[in-house]
Amino acid sequence: MAFTAALLDGVVPVMLTHDTAELRAQAVGHSVEPKLVICDLVRQQQSWTEAHPVTFAGSPAEAPQKSWRLFGSGKVEDAARRLGLDLPLQGREPRLPEALDEIAYILFTSGTTQSPSGVMLSRRNLLANLATLSRLFAYDPSSRIFNDMVLAHGDGLVQGPMLALANGCALIRSGGFTVPGLENWLNRVRQERASHVITVPAVWSLIDRYAQHNDYFDAPECKGLLSVAARLDPALWLRLETRFGRPVFNQYGLTETVASALYAGPQAEMGAFGTIGRPVDCDARIAPLPGGAAADGSGELQLRGDNVFPGYWRDAARTAATFTPDGWMRTGDLAVQGPEQSFDIVGRIKTVIMSGGFLIRPDEIDEAMLAHENVIESATVALPDETFGEVPVTAVVIEGSINEATLTSHARANLEPLKVPKRILALPAIPRGDAGKPNLGLLREAIAASLAQEGKQSDGDGRTTGAAALATQVLGLAAEVFRVEPTSLSTTSTPASVAAWDSFSQLSLVFAAEERFKIRIPAARVAGLRSLADLVQLVSESKR
Repeated sequence: MAFTAALLDGVVPVMLTHDTAELRAQAVGHSVEPKLVICDLVRQQQSWTEAHPVTFAGSPAEAPQKSWRLFGSGKVEDAARRLGLDLPLQGREPRLPEALDEIAYILFTSGTTQSPSGVMLSRRNLLANLATLSRLFAYDPSSRIFNDMVLAHGDGLVQGPMLALANGCALIRSGGFTVPGLENWLNRVRQERASHVITVPAVWSLIDRYAQHNDYFDAPECKGLLSVAARLDPALWLRLETRFGRPVFNQYGLTETVASALYAGPQAEMGAFGTIGRPVDCDARIAPLPGGAAADGSGELQLRGDNVFPGYWRDAARTAATFTPDGWMRTGDLAVQGPEQSFDIVGRIKTVIMSGGFLIRPDEIDEAMLAHENVIESATVALPDETFGEVPVTAVVIEGSINEATLTSHARANLEPLKVPKRILALPAIPRGDAGKPNLGLLREAIAASLAQEGKQSDGDGRTTGAAALATQVLGLAAEVFRVEPTSLSTTSTPASVAAWDSFSQLSLVFAAEERFKIRIPAARVAGLRSLADLVQLVSESKR
């Protein structure tokens, strides 16, 4: 609500996720110098907010004395005076600014913790992309958009509340996707009569793997299933369309393009099945890399159009490096163009990691790890993952005695949850090239060798001796997967009591249990896993 109000009144809003690490939030605050911070009690108690006026968005009973509640806060004139707002007693209509090239909002999506990088989006950018999305997918006041993605990221924000606002239609949210809540999440699509279902390839993959029924999208008002933020694997695409009987659309875009720029699907303007599609209402080209054209015709995908951002907040150097002399934006993605003029991604020029549609910069992880007194070197790479496309794995060189659980706890304290490496492995040295930079190819080989050695050491015949022994083995396995001390877990442990227990780690735990105990856990039972006691029971039943 506050974001929309600011947008309509010509005030530049900046939104962060609720789980943004304190140091990063502090750095963003220092960068943008906000006139007002709207936050919850936890954030309000962080020292960096003391430098800014704070409005508390919570219940009256929780409101600290030095802040002001956002809702139900008494007299309008008192709130206006405290916040320095020039508001008449009866309020006023929003200013609805018309200057198209002024900044509409800023999203901080990358950069290091201490030097965050904010993407500036203008009103022209936002309106252009909203117009394209509205036309392509036939949004109107009767539409009901199901989009449960994070609001502080481009697709969650733009293809959610902004798109609903632009079309005067309903937005449906369900509290966030989790594997245990999969069936309830999908049932809401039908219950709320959703017309468009929008999420990332990683979630579509989990739906394909663990959904128990095929009729979630059968209602006549459901027009299509939209996959955003990352390339949708063609095999998964085909399975979704075959199973659910609804058209599937794949969109490619970046925060720098507001939401999407290229589209693939069953419409004349869109690109071919199995690709990232064709540009709509913007331009795309393949630019040869330094050294000449590649044999396969691949090159950097570059974009230009009204939906392409003007630059990064207070970062002229990065802005200049992002645009070519003739005004095209460098995406950093390696792409090819097929015979139907459809584009497809074949790799990445930059080292950023795209995990489940979430962009992760390795140097942000390494910066956080190097803040630990026992870590003297850190290097992060992407490893392939069947569900998330790729995941971050960090190699460290340490001094002294420290285990992975402690390092992971440090990472969780300094990074957003989705940026915490899926593994942190201690190596004798980080492989480096002549210039001293990490040799990423050799580093991946070293990490793979370390993981393979772990697998050999943990291999067993799956035999157990009694219920107590089985519970002990399951707890030990969970401690390995969650990277916590075994003593911190019990059979009553749940996702609510274990910070590391999310949808990704739950799947990792199931896969590890299947390998360790030589069993196969039915997909229908995975979503019902709500405690370690449940896992003990599943393993016991599967071994009979």
